[in-house]
Amino acid sequence: MATDSRTWFYTTPEARPYFIEERVNHTLWKNRLANIYMSCTQAEPPIKMEGRWQGEIPVYFEWIPGKYFIMRAGEESKELIGVMRQILMMRPSFMYQDSDGMHVVEWQVDPDARWRELQGKPQYQGLKRLQKK
Repeated sequence: MATDSRTWFYTTPEARPYFIEERVNHTLWKNRLANIYMSCTQAEPPIKMEGRWQGEIPVYFEWIPGKYFIMRAGEESKELIGVMRQILMMRPSFMYQDSDGMHVVEWQVDPDARWRELQGKPQYQGLKRLQKK
């Protein structure tokens, strides 16, 4: 199956977990992330997936098609961030560490409102804006 983010991020996928898993996993594998498998835990927006990268690093995805994509991972990985940037065809908006100690990267189509929401909240440590205004 030839798939990319247009089939699950830029359009709303059919709300069937297996189809979402198939599209997202094939996109990841096609883009050099062969050692990851994501399972769909919520098929309705916000869509949620969870999995493990390299067998041990927890990874969580959450997104509303065409609006935002949030990736939480057990550790920072420039490789994972770079591949997701290519897959989503846009630069990440923010990076921070959440209250669970997870490394979080957000891609926002309209980042300004979310930036105001994140600023000044102690649960978002090391908050960095990655896109210029």
